[in-house]
Amino acid sequence: MKTLLTIFLFLPVIALSQWVVRPSGHTDIIYGVSFSDINTGMACGEAGRILKTVNGGMTWSQVNQNNQYWLGGIHLIDNNTACAVGYPQKILRTTNTGGSWTQQGGTNFIPYYSVSFKDANTGLISGYVGTLLRTTNGGQTWVQVAGAPQVSLNTVKFIGGDKAIVLGFYGLMLYTTDAGATFSNLTSGTTADLYGISFVDNNTGFVSGSNGTILKTVDGGISWLPQTTPVANTLNSISFANALTGNAVGYSSVILRTTTGGDSWYQQQSPVSNITWFGVQLTSALNGVIVGGAGKILYTTTGGDPIGIEPISSEVPEKFSLSQNYPNPFNPTTNFEFQIAESGFVNLTIYDVMGKEVGSLVNGDLKPGTYKADWNAANYPSGVYFYKLTSADFTETKKMILLK
Repeated sequence: MKTLLTIFLFLPVIALSQWVVRPSGHTDIIYGVSFSDINTGMACGEAGRILKTVNGGMTWSQVNQNNQYWLGGIHLIDNNTACAVGYPQKILRTTNTGGSWTQQGGTNFIPYYSVSFKDANTGLISGYVGTLLRTTNGGQTWVQVAGAPQVSLNTVKFIGGDKAIVLGFYGLMLYTTDAGATFSNLTSGTTADLYGISFVDNNTGFVSGSNGTILKTVDGGISWLPQTTPVANTLNSISFANALTGNAVGYSSVILRTTTGGDSWYQQQSPVSNITWFGVQLTSALNGVIVGGAGKILYTTTGGDPIGIEPISSEVPEKFSLSQNYPNPFNPTTNFEFQIAESGFVNLTIYDVMGKEVGSLVNGDLKPGTYKADWNAANYPSGVYFYKLTSADFTETKKMILLK
């Protein structure tokens, strides 16, 4: 008995990635993603594809597709209005949540990379070799901004009111305080190519780029300080949920996270290897979406950090089983014990009373044994929930009650 007890005490906690792959329905590259609130978002990419979610990124439906062009950037201005840009000369706009898209004006065969709107009327587009367009009438007309430098302008972003920043190659930063009527140069302090930008308020913002570059400002973009990161990969996109919590993504499946306002960064586990992530959007400190190559979309409701799956016993069970959660009712945490009879892919998912998936606790390969997983429902309302275990040919669902 002592020998068995010792074995159980030293069974390691298994950490499974909590960035979960969600089906996109295709294998084309997805370049951009934008959310107007925690539930409503759109993504765009190759073959003119535009995808839409109304449940925070858990499921996606296609609202546009055309093999004659690609779309590199999208901005969901509100739940109904969005603008997507790409190549050749593609500027698409919807005012009915993607039900239909209108082609707006553009310069012949110039790739557009990024789009950002201050409101429904005033917007900016950045693109190839000095392309910087402005509209003040919702995109009915677009005018080239005079004096734009002749380098690729990778990203444009309104950061509050009439202020916007444009990022480019070789550390280029342009700054406007009059909604794009005029621009001035900012000193970034780097020669890295810059791609991603995120502001959490009028003063605090972050930029990402090549060679693992992340810069931080606390004065609205006037000055920038380099942050130390654990990678040298290009970081294509960055997103912050608040002043402390953010993610940056890029080449070679890299996903970085900070919970210290950029003072320190650590790598999170990507469930997909050898892929480039092009976009990340956090809608809260725990919720977010990542998009990238091969049509891949990642989704999290846990902040992307691994949840420990605790092995209780390595003895091979006779059959699969799922126990009742404990405690039940609970507030706000509960745990689930389950038995896996053979090695393979295991999924333990939480659903609300309407059948909507609200969390994924286990989504990976496990060896035979008995396990325990925890769920923290602090961000969910009181009510009846269901949890379902699926592995091989086994499926079982049980009910639980969150009582706050």
